[in-house]
Amino acid sequence: MRRALYIAICLTLGTLGTNNPAQEPPDIHKLFAQLNELGTTDRAAIEILKAASEDTSARQYIVRKLPGMINKQKSEDEIWQNAVRLAGQLKASETIPPLLKALSLGPAGGPMNTTFGVQMRLDDDIVAKALSQIGDPAVPAVTNLLKSGERKARRRAVLILLNMDSAASRKVLQDQVQRETDPDLRDFIERSLHS
Repeated sequence: MRRALYIAICLTLGTLGTNNPAQEPPDIHKLFAQLNELGTTDRAAIEILKAASEDTSARQYIVRKLPGMINKQKSEDEIWQNAVRLAGQLKASETIPPLLKALSLGPAGGPMNTTFGVQMRLDDDIVAKALSQIGDPAVPAVTNLLKSGERKARRRAVLILLNMDSAASRKVLQDQVQRETDPDLRDFIERSLHS
């Protein structure tokens, strides 16, 4: 009799726990609206990342929305910066074209005066960091940046590839050593590959 009562209580408590509103998944549509508001964007970005990691349909919804947000290209805007960070954190390959377009804005979303270590980790360049977090799907697009005539663009591409740290990105960097015309950048690539 006691055992039956114990089981009935456990089942009742278990049922009550599932009706707890705190355990229900957040409404991704509401979170997306909050992501687009200055006062709630930071908190919404954290909640979206959590929801997207637990629910594939929430992730798909956000990943479809991020390219449009990134295309707005307002690097000083917190909303835009959160969209870029989410693109990297969610490894959203759908955002590669707008992220490449945003690279033309220069480094954004980090401290202006940085150390070499901060630059190497791309902590001062959220667009480049997002591309590095996306990883191998972004390798072809970043490889095209290495064909740029501008040394700064090539160095930025090298940093993105180094941060990816995959077999595909290392292969591109090894190939670039042979083609790189700037001796300082060539030496930087070689040292980085061997460290």
